[in-house]
Amino acid sequence: VRQFFDDMMDLKIEGMMVSPGYSYSKAPDQEHFLRRERTNELFTQILSHKKRRWQFNQSPLFLRFLMGKQDFECTPWGNPLYNMFGWQRPCYLLQEGYADSFEDLMEATEWDRYGRSSGNEKCADCMVHCGYEASAVHHTFNSFKGFKDTVFATITGRL
Repeated sequence: VRQFFDDMMDLKIEGMMVSPGYSYSKAPDQEHFLRRERTNELFTQILSHKKRRWQFNQSPLFLRFLMGKQDFECTPWGNPLYNMFGWQRPCYLLQEGYADSFEDLMEATEWDRYGRSSGNEKCADCMVHCGYEASAVHHTFNSFKGFKDTVFATITGRL
């Protein structure tokens, strides 16, 4: 993966995104998904001693979250998805249907059914960007510590 990041930077891409897979019920191969602890270990191996030339289109706090250095709760409404079927109910991996309007999505969705703290077994090991990147960005701009940690990681390149 680290070599892949180097190769992408050699191609002069503007930035990369990373996110772990997790065992959502519709995935055909359940046995090869990692649990949360193993995901943290893997991303720690990949992102420790991150090269400064690697450019990510993600917040440094989300990358720290993947490494297990931050803890966030999912923000399921933080990355709404609209396509030809309508507004997708969260999370897109759970495939729970669509809302006809953004208002319907926001008002009719039972948001407390999503995320680790909800007790929803489908969310237990999820660390996917669509729910946690928004949490990391919220933490950056709604707390002095989050802002300080983001500035530090951005300036030094260290996670």
